Amino acid sequence: MKNFKNILVLTLILDLLQSFPLLLAMSGGEMKEMMIADMGVEGLAKNAGAIAILDTMLFVFAFIMLGYLAATIYALTLKELSSLKAATFLLGILHLAWTLPDFISLLMGSSAHAPIPLMIVSLLPIIGLFYVARNGKLKTSI
Repeated sequence: MKNFKNILVLTLILDLLQSFPLLLAMSGGEMKEMMIADMGVEGLAKNAGAIAILDTMLFVFAFIMLGYLAATIYALTLKELSSLKAATFLLGILHLAWTLPDFISLLMGSSAHAPIPLMIVSLLPIIGLFYVARNGKLKTSI
């Protein structure tokens, strides 16, 4: 699995899957209510100002996710080994920075983190991206 394309496609698919809860929360309804309940802040659901801040936060996160998706799609178009290694390393750093707060919260005993299965899934692109950044090979055609 040292092929850049395989890891980048896997990363793209997992990023898309992980963005669905965000999109569902942005549309309101049950997913947003569950997110508010998981935050454990009493009275949050009834505070219009807090809900406006939450909506803004979800909006910003959606654009960050679009940036990840666009960067991954762009990396799929690269053809040079050094460019692919640099791109996958940078994508790995970005993915790590995105998920690290959840793992720190979990280690500190806080309940303010993503569900553990989602956290485990979020590790797959990080491991894959750093692996191909170090050991990746260009696929050669015969």
